[in-house]
Amino acid sequence: MSKNFSIYLPQPASPSPWGIEIVGTGFAEVEPHSRYPQPKHPEDHLFDWEQGRILNEYQVLLISEGKGLIETARTLPETIQGPSLFIIFPGIWHRYRPDFATGWREYWVAFNGDYPEKLQAQDTISPDMPIHHVGHNDAILSQFQLLQSEIREEALGFRRISASAIIQILALSTTLAHRREEELNPMRSVIRQASFLMRERVNLNISPEDIATELKIGYTYFRRLFKKYTGLSPKRYHSQLRLQKAQSMLLNTQLSVSSIADNLSFDSPFHFSNWFKNQTGQSPSHWKTSRNPRDAK
Repeated sequence: MSKNFSIYLPQPASPSPWGIEIVGTGFAEVEPHSRYPQPKHPEDHLFDWEQGRILNEYQVLLISEGKGLIETARTLPETIQGPSLFIIFPGIWHRYRPDFATGWREYWVAFNGDYPEKLQAQDTISPDMPIHHVGHNDAILSQFQLLQSEIREEALGFRRISASAIIQILALSTTLAHRREEELNPMRSVIRQASFLMRERVNLNISPEDIATELKIGYTYFRRLFKKYTGLSPKRYHSQLRLQKAQSMLLNTQLSVSSIADNLSFDSPFHFSNWFKNQTGQSPSHWKTSRNPRDAK
């Protein structure tokens, strides 16, 4: 018996608080030399290669095996080789099909909502770049399997769980290729080492310039790369680590402000308190009291 299936859901009256409404999902193992698409979809979702189609929703298709062709109004015909993923955008003419000689295996999910619209407005996902070469990624496949299991069972909360799975799929598919490219950059290991050193020396008032010197890299180049990979400058990164450490000691120990200042290698309790207030807007004692009112007694 074929495992192929497709499910289309009725739409709820109120919008999803998760920003994603599930339209439907399905799986198809298209054998070589077989008809495509298979005639188990609503009329507004069927299409043939000659005419293509335009949908009113987003669709994500994961091609886990095989190969085929995709073309849209915004892109030229392109061969897609599994494992790869492509995104169909609402209002964009498109057509796709598996190679007649090889067939393919596809997982798909259709959806709408504010969340994908915001991603598109920010160019995080774009009809100009619909194909994402995700490779053999267990996380993406497991998210498809999760949402399809939830939708087929329609247990309590299945819509929110499915919405979160789509968010994960979009996040992974738009990140993995860039991540693999960055992992090949030899400087990535230098940034990892710098992050490790900063965490290891969180109790010390170290200089980012000294870290760069220790790693035998110019500071300007180091600072630019560090911010690219972490989102923070080296100085800000180390400062945030020290702030987290200070806050943890304030909340979870009975150490005085003076002892914490000494533990974090500040010149004096005054310098520590002034630095802490610049970071949080409150003195250490006031910050601690605001988080744990019992300390005010």
